[in-house]
Amino acid sequence: MKKYLKQYGLLLQNSLLTNILKTVLLFTLLAAVSSCTVDDTSDPADPIDKFLGTWNVSDQAARINYAVTIQRDPNHSAYVLLNNFADMGGNAKGLVVGDNIIIETQDIGNDFLCSGTGTYKTKYELEFLFMLDDGIETEQRKAVFSR
Repeated sequence: MKKYLKQYGLLLQNSLLTNILKTVLLFTLLAAVSSCTVDDTSDPADPIDKFLGTWNVSDQAARINYAVTIQRDPNHSAYVLLNNFADMGGNAKGLVVGDNIIIETQDIGNDFLCSGTGTYKTKYELEFLFMLDDGIETEQRKAVFSR
């Protein structure tokens, strides 16, 4: 076999072959180790944080402007309280899911029922589409929250 390999120039000196194999093995191991990444196991930012604060509201259907303050619900970690929602003076409770606040049908003050969804657009803008019902008439509203 040695004679066959030597005839075709395939037989290398033992030390040269050993060095080549070591080098190839070293580069293979380095490539394998450097391609590994550390998984980020930290919790993502709290999705509620981006909604918190006082917002200036332009309620387009009613053509009024007012302020709404969004704060954490101290009783439920996934909920926020929207103080003065729809300019009714009361609070609306909303479930935060990703970039949305979901307001299930609830009394928000002055015997008005409300339900709808708010969407985070940018750190300076939210958009709410909601229904407001006074027991006689139901109207659809769109309000832009800005800061």
